[in-house]
Amino acid sequence: MIGIIDIGIYIPRYRLTGEMLAAQWGGSARGSRSAANYDEDPISMAWEAANNCLGPDAGENIDGLYMASTTLPYTEKNNAALLATVLNLRRDIFCADFAGSLRTGISALRAARDAVASGNASRVVIAAAEMRMGRPSEPAERNLADAAAAVVVGEGEVPAEIIDMKSTVREYIDVWRTSEDKFLKSADAKFIQDTGYSVLQAEAAQAILNANGLGPEDIKAVVAYAPDARSIKPIARSIKIDIEKFVGLVSDVGDAGGVAPFLGLAKALEDAAPGDFILVLSHSSGADAILLKVTEHIKNWKPANSVERQVAAGAPVPSYGKYLQFRGVLPGEELNVWTSPAVLWREEKDNLRRIAKKCNKCGAVQFPVRRICWNCKAKDDMTDYRLGETGAVYTFTKDHLPPNPNPPTIMVSVDLDDGGRFYTQLTDCDPNKVEVGMKVQFTLRKFHSGGGFHNYFWKFRPVEVEK
Repeated sequence: MIGIIDIGIYIPRYRLTGEMLAAQWGGSARGSRSAANYDEDPISMAWEAANNCLGPDAGENIDGLYMASTTLPYTEKNNAALLATVLNLRRDIFCADFAGSLRTGISALRAARDAVASGNASRVVIAAAEMRMGRPSEPAERNLADAAAAVVVGEGEVPAEIIDMKSTVREYIDVWRTSEDKFLKSADAKFIQDTGYSVLQAEAAQAILNANGLGPEDIKAVVAYAPDARSIKPIARSIKIDIEKFVGLVSDVGDAGGVAPFLGLAKALEDAAPGDFILVLSHSSGADAILLKVTEHIKNWKPANSVERQVAAGAPVPSYGKYLQFRGVLPGEELNVWTSPAVLWREEKDNLRRIAKKCNKCGAVQFPVRRICWNCKAKDDMTDYRLGETGAVYTFTKDHLPPNPNPPTIMVSVDLDDGGRFYTQLTDCDPNKVEVGMKVQFTLRKFHSGGGFHNYFWKFRPVEVEK
């Protein structure tokens, strides 16, 4: 039985609200959509999602990692390899990037299913993330959401079995970007709705239902792509399935593009029962349909960070102007940095995998790595040790001088729960709420672009408290 072993999502903390856009451009003040912080990008968001479903110690079981996005940080470099490194996965796994359309995530899922079915892999992770941008004042700016999701595909006692997958292809221009475009372009909205995603997804849905002898009444939940909440109704009419069965987050977080099918699937699985059929649809120059059947093992599955919890945790961006600075639309203070590829290569274990040393004599954790134990002074008698996920602030300072799109820069020294002390920045936190002893957790963020490439490192953010 091949299917989904686990699924994790990540919705950034910030929301670009209708009130902000209405104050700047007029129009409706309703709604909001998720917006990544200035130090987030598709790789850092994909790490959050994958960490939510893999956990810190699951890397040894993974044989492949597929990174899916239309907004990959690198157009020529393996993005998945960087993600695999910060997840501390094995070095002998297969990594691949999927890009180019909103079907990238489902394409990666299909490739993962085939890899497991052929015996080439036992478990494969699909990590999808999007950070598409709409031109200021245009509808896409209001709708396009930043988000990520990760799915583990494997064989055995899976909570959701992949019964079938069907695809169609049709050359169709609806939304697009060329290599020179920063902002998304789009054809007429009514034309896209009437001849595009509604029709194409209905075609794929009917094909998979016919192939498996099912009717609309047999489907418990439907996840379909729609650019906004109003567009769900015409899709439901085309597919001939009750709109009450449609599951998604477009009304809560916006249009997450290629991530949207996984966000909806995560929500559907959280409410699923054994025996339920779930239909997942995606579209772009054709469409994909996935038929899943929920198994008895859903009773033993619980998301590490639920959809409801992440939706409820949203907070408005500091201001619309700050949002434009976060995305580089408005210039900010220039940060002139340079990084050596040789240094990054040499310090990969320390900086990306978070590998410290533990003294074999007294058990003290050493980070940064050193030859002589800071506690018992034993020399060259240590074992590799991966730093834990959480800790408490030991001390902090707020610095208003370094260039920062959202000052001040908060520096923290954190005592980790599993040993060791780590010094870095704090993010996603109100500066007035920082205090000694507050619980924090690691998060991967993009520090800067130096030497013409992106530089990632670890920051802390407040631990999310169950509500």
